[in-house]
Amino acid sequence: MNDAANSLYEANPADAYPVIEWIKRTGASVDETLAAWKDGKLAELPVGRAWDVVRIPTFEGWEVVRQLCALRLTLGPVLHTQLGVEVLVPVGSAEDWDCPGFTVLVVGDTIDVPHPAVVPPHTQNARSWISAPRGEPTLTDAADLYGAYLSATATMTRTSRPGR
Repeated sequence: MNDAANSLYEANPADAYPVIEWIKRTGASVDETLAAWKDGKLAELPVGRAWDVVRIPTFEGWEVVRQLCALRLTLGPVLHTQLGVEVLVPVGSAEDWDCPGFTVLVVGDTIDVPHPAVVPPHTQNARSWISAPRGEPTLTDAADLYGAYLSATATMTRTSRPGR
């Protein structure tokens, strides 16, 4: 383990192992990821090995998260970024979706992530975890996400009509 990993472990021993395991599952370098975080930078992680990413426009994304939480459905890691809300889902579970308004990132894509401790109201380079990665490999179920997205967009369409 390098100095970055050691400092993470010393700062918060209970959280070090799960964070390191979460990084390893992506195939990224643990040392490089921890070093980036130690230097106050975002870490670039590959998509398509441990998870894929569904990027939803910000307004709709927050409504989707709200609905998933209200229904008490499993919510895995979720990022708030300048590009929208990014939800981590099982690999291959969303690649054939064709709904307008969101983007599916798959193998070959990357995302830039802050340390899992960066949660609202804090941000790092305009990124913050809405739901931070935890030790267990919990991901948002793609079918639940899809249903919440359709419901959120339908709800927003109904409430944004004139006269309502």
